[in-house]
Amino acid sequence: MMAVQVLTITSDLFLQSRIIELAKSLGAIAKTVTSEEALIREANSSRPNLVILDLAASDYDPFSCAKRLKTMTPKPKILAVFPHIRTDLKLKAETEKVDYIIPNSSFLKTLKSILEKEARAK
Repeated sequence: MMAVQVLTITSDLFLQSRIIELAKSLGAIAKTVTSEEALIREANSSRPNLVILDLAASDYDPFSCAKRLKTMTPKPKILAVFPHIRTDLKLKAETEKVDYIIPNSSFLKTLKSILEKEARAK
């Protein structure tokens, strides 16, 4: 059984470490990149099951990333996090057909259940 592959794009070191710790505790493999080009390059080579995007990011365009990821074969699932007060970001992510759109406040709990579900599906 192959491990679930998670790819995240963030420059937030605290968030990076939380994602990596959680993934490791569930037997998944998490990689982090900090630019859109690195994200697409890594997604093409490692074929992740799940890509995590921060909708409020200022150092890359999460919606451009989502569009580019949606054209890949196989298509990774996309999990997008947003500050709960930014419902505009949530609505835009819904129009982009992002698989999981969750507020920052429930991110780690939701990520855990998604990773468990992905592991069972493998």
